[in-house]
Amino acid sequence: MNNEKRRVVITGIGLVCPLGADRETSWRSLISGHSGALAPNGVFAPNGAFAPNGAFAPVPEGPGPRTLILALRAAEEAWNDSGLGDVDPERVSCTVSSSKPVLGKDDPWTCQPPEIISAAVARGHNAQGAVMNIASACATGAQSLLTAAGWIEEGRTDVVLAGAAESALHPLYLAGFRQLGVLSKRGVVRPFDRGRDGFVVGEGAAVFVLESLAGANARGAKIYGEVLGGNFSSDAHHATRFNSNGRTMAACLQKALSQAGLTSNDLDYVNAHGTATVLNDRLETQALLSLFPKNPPPVSSTKGATGHLLGATGAVEIAFSLLAMRDGLLPPTLNMENPETDRLDFVPNHSRSAPLDRVASLSFGFGGTLAAVVLGKPT
Repeated sequence: MNNEKRRVVITGIGLVCPLGADRETSWRSLISGHSGALAPNGVFAPNGAFAPNGAFAPVPEGPGPRTLILALRAAEEAWNDSGLGDVDPERVSCTVSSSKPVLGKDDPWTCQPPEIISAAVARGHNAQGAVMNIASACATGAQSLLTAAGWIEEGRTDVVLAGAAESALHPLYLAGFRQLGVLSKRGVVRPFDRGRDGFVVGEGAAVFVLESLAGANARGAKIYGEVLGGNFSSDAHHATRFNSNGRTMAACLQKALSQAGLTSNDLDYVNAHGTATVLNDRLETQALLSLFPKNPPPVSSTKGATGHLLGATGAVEIAFSLLAMRDGLLPPTLNMENPETDRLDFVPNHSRSAPLDRVASLSFGFGGTLAAVVLGKPT
């Protein structure tokens, strides 16, 4: 094994979510201020079934579970986008993950383990290296990407398909969230707004092709961004609630910045977790204010546009962060009327241009799972 760490870059992005069936459609919808998560009375699934508090991706039904359909679609787009040619299959790995058991479509009580997703993506792209599913609640996508980056840094593999997919629009899962009181009764997701009352569940997938900077440069690949640093850790406080002051949330991003050799002053944008639940957004606001006491960067949550994609949310939001850096556009926080604080710029309701060289994406999940990813334009 090569003991010198290799720089890791992202050369392919595949994306499907309630905003669109592919990367560019989803991105254009987001920056145009469109929401795919408005479900005051529920929405109809592609098979005609009705799902209250749900936002489906515009992808037709097919053989196999819905989560698998989304994962394979995003993985194919990412692989094609990367422009990779012949690659030694033993040097291709996969961490495309899902956080929940995959419940049946025809028989609603059949259940398969989430690792069927990573295994199917690996088979579809002849990835004969390491294959792993990482189940970390809503931090699944971010932790999967950071795990993949670590494999490449250490020389364990050369290419990784990484990311997450999830479709949890099933009566069992929705009943659980309803019992927890985290679903919006109005069906409108209002991140960081004082009038927020919870989220709408969405489905989606984002998959990335990760490789070494040297390898990408050698083949003249386009590069969306470099993985500069990251951290995944645990709040270790409660099964569904974070600590009372956002301290561990702030520490997670601070550790990611330290690994990247950066300070909080070096960030141009933060894609926040921003679930539109009363507790999460208050704690996350406290965490961000403690980390950025002066001159904070713009902060936005894209869940007002997508809904909460659960295990896939971190991956989708990392994709949006990379595209924001590519195009120099700040994604908006939709449905904002009365912000939680006036000390942070939440990019309310409308996207806008800004020079973006270094960005961060935050993901926090039930059980206390935390993840922060710092991305930048490679120099």
